[in-house]
Amino acid sequence: MRLRNFIIMKAVLRGGVADPQSIRPALLREMYEVGNRSGHYRAFISLLRNAASWESATKVYRNINVPVCLIWGGKDWSRPSEREHDRSLIPGAQMTTVEDGGHFLPLDRPQELSELIIRFVPATRARPA
Repeated sequence: MRLRNFIIMKAVLRGGVADPQSIRPALLREMYEVGNRSGHYRAFISLLRNAASWESATKVYRNINVPVCLIWGGKDWSRPSEREHDRSLIPGAQMTTVEDGGHFLPLDRPQELSELIIRFVPATRARPA
């Protein structure tokens, strides 16, 4: 991170989308600039140091008592078995996969993502949590 390189950052971000054109050049430049801000390096390292807590958090997924809809891109970095595992840990969770979407689904398929969320919200009001 201290030796940030635009070409490497661009390759990593484009690897997270199904269509590399989903990340516009202006957004790539802005993300690079944000990453160069004072304190970003320390914050990113802190995020990585706490990665183990992400897995341990799954132990309390069973306590979730609100409606949940997990939305994945069909070409997400996670494997389908990992996605299903997470869904199985959350009582009553729905899961949807958006084809031709990657890890950064809001960049790849923003319209489809918005529509799924908009359809899910009224359905949550119709049933008790």
